Amino acid sequence: AKVTVAPSGCWEWTSKIQSRDGYGVARLGHKEITAYRLSYALFVGPLIDGLTIDHLCRNRICVNPEHLEQVTRKENTLRGNGITAQ
Repeated sequence: AKVTVAPSGCWEWTSKIQSRDGYGVARLGHKEITAYRLSYALFVGPLIDGLTIDHLCRNRICVNPEHLEQVTRKENTLRGNGITAQ
């Protein structure tokens, strides 16, 4: 109910969005979790300590598990568009 499917195939989160970084936020009991991490845990598997989730589509509000991959922080940075990756 909190997702719309975009033409790109992204499942775009339509509920709360963090103002500081633009990622979707879900409430799990009394705790908030980023929506993409919740989606990954529900549809793919457990979140592994020390790894981060890379949005392969580069869409911060996407929660499509097919667009998410668990990688090291270094790998995520190198895949990005920032100066470090370049």
